[in-house]
Amino acid sequence: MNGLKHLSNESKGKLAGQIYHQLGRVAQEQREWATAVSHYNQALALKIEFNDRYRQAATYHQLGMVAQEQREWATAVSHYNQALAIYIEFNDRYEQAGTYHQLGIVAEEQREWATAVSHYNQALALKIEFNDRYSQASTYHQLGRVAQEQREWATAVSHYNQALAIYIEFNDRSQASTYHQLGRVAQEQREWATAVSHYNQALVLFIEFNDRYNQANVNHQLGMVAQEQREWATAVSHYNQALALFIEFNDKHGQARLYHGFGRVAEEQEKWADAANYFFNALTIFHDFQDNHSTGITVRSLARVWQAAPEFTGKPAIPGQLAAILSIPPAEALALLQPT
Repeated sequence: MNGLKHLSNESKGKLAGQIYHQLGRVAQEQREWATAVSHYNQALALKIEFNDRYRQAATYHQLGMVAQEQREWATAVSHYNQALAIYIEFNDRYEQAGTYHQLGIVAEEQREWATAVSHYNQALALKIEFNDRYSQASTYHQLGRVAQEQREWATAVSHYNQALAIYIEFNDRSQASTYHQLGRVAQEQREWATAVSHYNQALVLFIEFNDRYNQANVNHQLGMVAQEQREWATAVSHYNQALALFIEFNDKHGQARLYHGFGRVAEEQEKWADAANYFFNALTIFHDFQDNHSTGITVRSLARVWQAAPEFTGKPAIPGQLAAILSIPPAEALALLQPT
């Protein structure tokens, strides 16, 4: 910077602000959140000092994304609103669209459905205004997710199909995620053949692009569909494929969800020892992750095994194992296994 003697102090300051901003982007891509925030704050301080107001918006936006990644919702909203105010001040309607979209995601994560839809619709209107057809797809996809969460199936399918049409038009691999969500919607409505068709379309694309992690998620869902239809061998096959991939990526929580699935298949076939072992494997991981919701579901699954199998030779050991995993007294564990 000292070598740029021909530049004014103001120009040097603005240039330094841009460099710090880019350093923040690099740290953000590497998920080094504290470093990213530090660089962005340095960039912001310089942009404020030298009254580079328009460029402040981009830095506020990135600070919002970093906060969002860490689930710091209030901080994210504050930064996004600061960015939005500047974009509105400068009448930059195109950039407003991206910030409205991110505000929609934050609201969606907090299950504030009406707020999410409002932000997504504002983003969509601006993208349509500027004929930014490609980026409309991501907003249609998110609107589909919001409708899906509220079990508004027809609306969800409509939005997903709009997203899918654009992704196909642009030959974008994001088709796979939309097919996956369409599979989830069909699965929720017990439309098994449609669900399998959509999941298989997603799986083909994930395999084509060597997206092994998402292959695991699709195989998990295919296993659940097979399980619902009591196709045990097919369910186990899909679960095994998913489990191998979750192990490869060291996704412990994903492994726990698979262990619970294996347990449900064993339970349905009255293989009580296998079911109990799988449920305990799942429970250990869920408890370690402090996932109280999944822990509760798994305890109830163990209670079903405890109650349904009076001849099960491993039954007396269940309360003790449960107590050890949850770090509770044996009497309390036994009470959790009793019919309610």
